[in-house]
Amino acid sequence: MTIKELLLQEIDSTPTEILEDVLGFLQSLKTAPQQPLATYRELLERIDYLETIVGIRQGLHEFEQGQGIPASQALEMLQHKFSIPPRP
Repeated sequence: MTIKELLLQEIDSTPTEILEDVLGFLQSLKTAPQQPLATYRELLERIDYLETIVGIRQGLHEFEQGQGIPASQALEMLQHKFSIPPRP
C-alpha cells in the first residue's frame, strides 16, 4: 500500500472536526500566521502522528506477510542490545 493510499484511508477514518482543523491550518498557510511557531509545531506534531500511523500499518502488514519476528523475541534482542536486566 502506498503512502498516498494510507493517507486517503486515514482521511476516511478521521473525524470531520479534525479534518476541518487541518483544512483551517492549510488555509492559514496562505496568509501571514499570527502565531508562526505554534502553527509550525502543530504541523510537525501532525506529521509525526501520520508517520507513526503509516509505520505501524506497514509493520503490521509486513508481520502478516511473515516478515516480522514475535514480540517476545524482539524484546529479548532489545534487552541484550541495551543491557536491560530481565524482569523478576
